[in-house]
Order: sequence, then structure tokens, then C-alpha cells
Amino acid sequence: MTTTPPTLNTADSARPAPRGRALIAGQLRDAARLPRPLLLTGATFLLLISAGLIAAARAALTPDPHHPVPLSGEALRSGETFHALEAHLDANLPGRDALIATANTARYLTVRGGTDEVRQGRDGWLFLTSELAAHPQAQRQLTARADLTARLSRDLAARGVTLLVAVSPNKTRVEAAHLPGGALPGWVDARQYETYQAMLRARGVATADLMTPMLRAVTRTPQYYRTDTHWNQDGARTAAQATAQAVRTLAADLPAATFTTTRAPETARPGDLLKLMGLQHVPDALRPHADREATETTLGGGGGLLGEAPQVMLAGSSYGLRGNYAGALQEALGSAVLNVSNEGAHFSGSIRPALQDPAFLDSPPRVLIWEIPQRFLPLPLDSEDQQPFKVP
Repeated sequence: MTTTPPTLNTADSARPAPRGRALIAGQLRDAARLPRPLLLTGATFLLLISAGLIAAARAALTPDPHHPVPLSGEALRSGETFHALEAHLDANLPGRDALIATANTARYLTVRGGTDEVRQGRDGWLFLTSELAAHPQAQRQLTARADLTARLSRDLAARGVTLLVAVSPNKTRVEAAHLPGGALPGWVDARQYETYQAMLRARGVATADLMTPMLRAVTRTPQYYRTDTHWNQDGARTAAQATAQAVRTLAADLPAATFTTTRAPETARPGDLLKLMGLQHVPDALRPHADREATETTLGGGGGLLGEAPQVMLAGSSYGLRGNYAGALQEALGSAVLNVSNEGAHFSGSIRPALQDPAFLDSPPRVLIWEIPQRFLPLPLDSEDQQPFKVP
């Protein structure tokens, strides 16, 4: 008995099986029921991916003698080709910043949250995620830093210089009411600042307590920018007044000088946390609103001896360059302060260059203020931090 093979119907095989059609139809219905913001976000991502692929392909084919892409076998194996291609695309990709801003905006509108580096709090407040991290070895790191600081204080004292440590408080502690839960999470050591202050004082190191006055002041007015890691001008003024009070206890007879503070017209001030989210160039309607500020500038108005070097030096981090802290410090102190603060200085990244600064070498100050951001204290010491300070 012969069996006739089944006849293949090409028209039927080209169509999805009924079950497959039903599945696709169900997925389309589910997609149609998604909230409109999600649909718009999805469409935006698809457009971005398409536009990005086209732009990247065109950029990769654009000749650029300043960013050549090696294609040898050795370059491919070592990864040199891919690093060079990345630099080539960065230099030649059209609309790169706009594409990135659009993608970041779509992400923010979808999840209404921050990034791995930024935590969103209440009412548009932003915080560094690292300030909310748990540090099981914090006590050990604080002790090591306090020991290093005590040795530096003794070495400076032998040169006739008094060290004053001013730790800038974490924004999450001072502005805790704006965190998602309205308070610091339980795994964060809420007394870390006070612990380090006590460690320094037990070792004979002079300190300026900035936390206590800022916690009092924040009940009246915010002390930090909403969209930035740093203190605002009110917070900087609070910190400056506390620092000046501590300086006066160490050197009561500083040369007197007068200062004048002016205010510029109010403008928008997108903070560094918005930059970390990639939203610095996005309209306020599509992101947490930027801070607004009438920038204050303090200038010397006279006093002191002509050509006399300031007897107070400020070696700080970016906090020493924000909110007119140095200017407010001079005004509160009534004496000139030489500000040698550095952007990006972590623990010792400000004090080490200061010790080699020509101004320090030529005319050592009576008081050297070392401003340190609190968030770096519980971190493991890097190779530079572990080295003893070199006091000339």
C-alpha cells in the first residue's frame, strides 16, 4: 500500500498558526493598555536606538586624522581598536549630547527615580547614593585617618602652624527630612560625624564643629542645594561662622580687614547631581527643577598691612569653592584668608598640595584650616592617603 505524502500548502505555512496569532494579538492589546508616558518612552527609545545606530555608522566612516582607528590583528586582540573607535565616535558623533540628554530624560520620566549614583528624595531633592551606603569597617578607617591627622598636627605645630580640621557634613544628615523615608536609613551611622570629632580631639587636634550649627539652621532654611552635593550660600555662611569662631580661639589677634559682599541677579543653577543624571541641559518641566541663586561674592575692602600675607590658609575640597564659603569665612573672621582649595580633593587631596604651595613655604600661616568632606572618612585609605604627610 502506497502512502501519498501530505501536500504542503504554502499559503497556510506563510501565516502564523492560530495560537501564534492569538498570542501576538494579546501582546498588542496589552501594549495598547500601557500608560501613555510608557508608550511615549518606548517610542522614544526605539527612535533613539535607530537614530543612534545610523549616526554611529556614519561617524565611524568619517575620516578623522586626529582619531585614527587601528585595524591590525594585534590592535584588535589588545582592545586598542575598540578604545580608538570609542574616541573616534565621541569626536564625530553628530548630536551626541542631544541623544544622551533625550535618553536620560526618557529614563527619568519612566522610572521617576535617580541613577546608581543619585537617589531621589522628596519634593525634587537629590542625594548621593554613596552617602547612604553601609560601611562595616568605618571605625577602622576613621581611626587610621585620625592617627594620620594627629601626626600632621604635631609636625605643623613644630613649625609654628596650628592645624584646624573642619569636616563638611553629609547632605543626607543635615537634610535628612527630604530623604525618601524622611530620615536616615537604619544602616547609616548617624553619629559618625561626632565620633570622628571626638577621635581628633582625643588626639589633641583642633576641630571646628560644623554639624551642630547646621542642624540648628536647617530648621529655618535649607543648608544644601536641592540638586547639588554641596552646601548652598546659607549653609556655607553657617559653616563659615562656626569655622571663624574656632579660628578665633586659636589666634585671637589676627590682622583686621574689612570685606564687602555683593549679590548678582538670581539665575538658575543646575547642580552636580543633575549632571550625574545627565539632565543638566534638560528643561525643568522634564526633570527635578534646578536650584535658583543670587550668587554672592565677597571682596576685601581694606585693612591690614600692605603686602602682608594672610595668617589663615584654607586647604579644602570643592566645598571650599562653593556657596562663597571662603568669602563668608573672611567676613565672619574679619581677617584675610588665603584659599587654596581644590576641585575633586577627597581626603588628603587638598592638604598635600597646600603643604608644598609657595605661599605656605614662603610665609607659613598661623592657622591652617583643613576642610574634609565627611563622606570620604569611612572609605578605605588609598595608597596616597596611607603615606605620612611631608611638612617642609
